[in-house]
Amino acid sequence: MQLIIPPHLQNTYKLIQCAFPNRIEVEDYEPLVALLSEEISDRNLAKVIAYYLGKEYSVVLNDVYRVQSINIPKAEVIDNLKIKLHSCGYQEWLEE
Repeated sequence: MQLIIPPHLQNTYKLIQCAFPNRIEVEDYEPLVALLSEEISDRNLAKVIAYYLGKEYSVVLNDVYRVQSINIPKAEVIDNLKIKLHSCGYQEWLEE
């Protein structure tokens, strides 16, 4: 069965796929969630990451809430991730 990404999440999915073509590394997961949650809704973020990882939406949504309130990544880690995302069109994604 082919996965169909809703149109409003396709650019975010492509951004994640470009930055993490094989998988999202454990050390990048929480910073990615923290960074992207600043720009899109919690639910949309959880949906797109769940699509990408093949995880349950509810599990990812809980991860989003946890990263925003308990496991807040350090700014320097997020900044390093931004560098990686910029080569994948992060600035253009922000401007949408």
